[in-house]
Amino acid sequence: MSGPTRGAGAAAAAALILALLLTCSVRCAESSKPSNVILILVDDQDVELGGMTPMKKTKQLIGEAGATFVNAFTVTPLCCPSRSSILSGRYPHNHQVRNNSLTGNCSSPLWQKGPEAEAFPVFLSKKKYQTFFSGKYLNQYGQKAAGDVDHVPPGWDQWNALVGNSQYYNYTLSVNGKAEKHSDTYEKDYLTDLILNWSLTFLDERSPQHPFFMMLAPPAPHSPWTAAPQYQQEFNNVQAPRDGSFDKPGKDKHWLLRQPTNPMPNSSIVYLDNAFRRRWQTLLSVDNMVEKLVKKLDSIKELDNTYLIYSSDNGYHTGQFSLPIDKRQLYEFDIRIPLLVRGPAKN
Repeated sequence: MSGPTRGAGAAAAAALILALLLTCSVRCAESSKPSNVILILVDDQDVELGGMTPMKKTKQLIGEAGATFVNAFTVTPLCCPSRSSILSGRYPHNHQVRNNSLTGNCSSPLWQKGPEAEAFPVFLSKKKYQTFFSGKYLNQYGQKAAGDVDHVPPGWDQWNALVGNSQYYNYTLSVNGKAEKHSDTYEKDYLTDLILNWSLTFLDERSPQHPFFMMLAPPAPHSPWTAAPQYQQEFNNVQAPRDGSFDKPGKDKHWLLRQPTNPMPNSSIVYLDNAFRRRWQTLLSVDNMVEKLVKKLDSIKELDNTYLIYSSDNGYHTGQFSLPIDKRQLYEFDIRIPLLVRGPAKN
């Protein structure tokens, strides 16, 4: 792609874009080296409420250098079903992951024997791609009933997966099937930065003879919203947007939206404003990650042969229809997601 473009057509799903790029990367370059692909999948980043505001470098280095899809939607506004769709290319009613629990098939033995065994990393591995994963996989990954940390999904050469749901400190990773515990020291344990460091190491150590696929899944901006120390004072004067459906009664909506207290108590508003600021703070580390990745790709002369895809598993809300914080609702704030794609330069 040469120069910034901006998509404004029908709804685009990250899984569809990824499938198209992967297919083209492998099949459209038989006479030359196939393109590399890097997918950066963040956790709970909205678009509708300004979630991309902190991402100045990402918007410049991916969106403005490629395409920004303004009508991208998740297949379902919940982490595990959405991520399962991205990995498998299937809708939730086909991959059968219904929620974030094991009984809802999140990283369950049934998922592992079925859709996971046919997920796109398996296809890429067969095509001689070097594959790398780092970050949050699925919410129940690594639990004993889900195969423990020993379970490394097929298709991945390098595996650095978070056990359980998003954390920034005090977590366990499965590093190629071996448990690795982390504490709360910023320099050694802050997960977003660790994902970046592992990624840079992989790029240094990979074989230049084969293409690579990397999936980087940082915890930001998911709770507990723990920003890196250098970013914890940013956006101190920012509050959640007060326009649109903020603190509006949902009495004419479905059952769940009729339950919240309206208007919200002041304690709820203080809480959601704090959450809103802290979410943005965590994203600054992701923005830094994108910049360093692009610089690294440029330094190893792979930038012009790499697709960079930036997206989220779902959106988020902070006070809409008096719902303080969460996702799960079929409204724009929860289903609309960022989708930015930068492709190889064309002469």
